[in-house]
Amino acid sequence: MKFRSERDTLVDALATASRVVASRLVGATSGLLVTVQGDRLTVTGTDLDITVRTSATVVGLEDGAAVVPARLVVDAVRSLEAGAVTIASDDESVTVSLGRARFALRIFAVGDYPNLPPITGQLLSVAAEDLLHGLTQVVRAAATDDARPLLTGVLFTADNDALRLIATDSYRLAVRDVPGVRALGPHRDLLVPARALQELQRAASALSPDAEIGVTVTESEISFVVGQTSVSSRLIDGNYPSVLQLIPPSYPNQLRVAKDTFLTSLRRARLVAKDATSSVRLSVQDRVLEIRTQSQDTGGVEDTIDVDYQGEDLTVAFNPNFLIDGVDAVPGDEVVIELSDAVRPAMVHGLDDTRFRYLLMPVRVQ
Repeated sequence: MKFRSERDTLVDALATASRVVASRLVGATSGLLVTVQGDRLTVTGTDLDITVRTSATVVGLEDGAAVVPARLVVDAVRSLEAGAVTIASDDESVTVSLGRARFALRIFAVGDYPNLPPITGQLLSVAAEDLLHGLTQVVRAAATDDARPLLTGVLFTADNDALRLIATDSYRLAVRDVPGVRALGPHRDLLVPARALQELQRAASALSPDAEIGVTVTESEISFVVGQTSVSSRLIDGNYPSVLQLIPPSYPNQLRVAKDTFLTSLRRARLVAKDATSSVRLSVQDRVLEIRTQSQDTGGVEDTIDVDYQGEDLTVAFNPNFLIDGVDAVPGDEVVIELSDAVRPAMVHGLDDTRFRYLLMPVRVQ
């Protein structure tokens, strides 16, 4: 295998595929499969659950394939000066060179690399802007603890003519309806790992607003095609909990506040809420909201902002990071927070757009 490519193009392709290669993996699976056919370079990375393939146009000098060390080859190419990088491999090593600089890196046997099935099935086109916006809002609420594998995914389900996205880590619940997008699976729910959807968001970050994403689903896998990059992932097997029943039909108290003002104050409070037990207290009375946090190690902060409030005087505390995540995801300039009391979950949503809803459990404080 031998080819030549501009450094920045090569770094982008290698880095895109290397992000999913887990550090716990050893042998060929810890590498990237680099394949050249004609002037087409394809780079594949996997952690055996999620696979990213990306392609680029290069100057092909000799067709072939090699499995190169993932992190090392990215760092090596990135360290070179701008210009045309030449990569060539033999049976034992790959050379990466530009000008007087030359790396000689050990490689793995291509035959030891996992046999990854190609993407098959009919591609369903989905408007990228709508899907990506919805994912940005809900993925943040998925659990990151592998001890609860079901909650590390985002549920794709159908609600009338809309695609509904649901994620929860048991402390908060994010729901987003994506109108005009049909269910992606044939009459069934899909539970997609949040990590795969984060890679999809990265791969699609440079798409134009009118672009589309291709989606194909098999019995055990879902694949997203974004330009020259594809993200494939195993589906999580299991029944997602019935979380929508946790949303109360109504709330007796409603707070309306300017989003940017509220976020600025919450982020100020978070500066001293450093330990795991810290919380931000919201005390609302008439048209004034007091935002206060206190930490034994770092000190405290207080702030007040004007709000529109209907309900009884109330003090409630939340995890500051979770509250900021929910408020930040709300579309529009104003945020509505609906409250029952200091112990039952609150609902965060937009003033005129309720397609996104964020249910958040309060923190019990002394």
